[in-house]
Amino acid sequence: MPLSSEQASQALRELEAVTQRSGQLYRYQRFAPMLVLWGVIWLIGFSLSHFFPIYVLWIWTALDIIGVFACIYLGSRGKRDASNSTSWRWLASICSIMVFYVVVLNIMQPVSGPQSAVLISLIVALCYVLGGVWIGARLAVTGIAVAVLTLVGFYMLPAYFLLWMAVVGGGALILAGVWLRTA
Repeated sequence: MPLSSEQASQALRELEAVTQRSGQLYRYQRFAPMLVLWGVIWLIGFSLSHFFPIYVLWIWTALDIIGVFACIYLGSRGKRDASNSTSWRWLASICSIMVFYVVVLNIMQPVSGPQSAVLISLIVALCYVLGGVWIGARLAVTGIAVAVLTLVGFYMLPAYFLLWMAVVGGGALILAGVWLRTA
């Protein structure tokens, strides 16, 4: 029995939907370990920043370098075809964000370390929201959660903001990584 044109069209639409969902799940699986990584980095970095504020520049410089190279490694795992490699794009994106952050810091000159931490946390949250627009809603939800939690901690718990970001901000990223992994 031959398929009607409507049945063929429906089958093609269903195939397209499955293909899109499969691609989204694959991107979630690839992105999940990076969220967990940055959640751990935030946990360590914000905790150390609270207890050792005079070393904050060294702490975050070391953790950011480790994080960038670990992300490049995680992003390149399992890829055999060099033409599909996007590591340089991620590195360029991260470098662009960092340059933007430094320029804004120099122009606006926040008065305190927590203000600087809010700025970078909100930039990261924005990147997750934008990533969610392109990759999938779960990243957008992650970005919104990180932004809201950042602002709640900054305004409601100023004395403990860095510890708040360590536990709640880092924890949100770790949980989001687990959430993406289970998609």
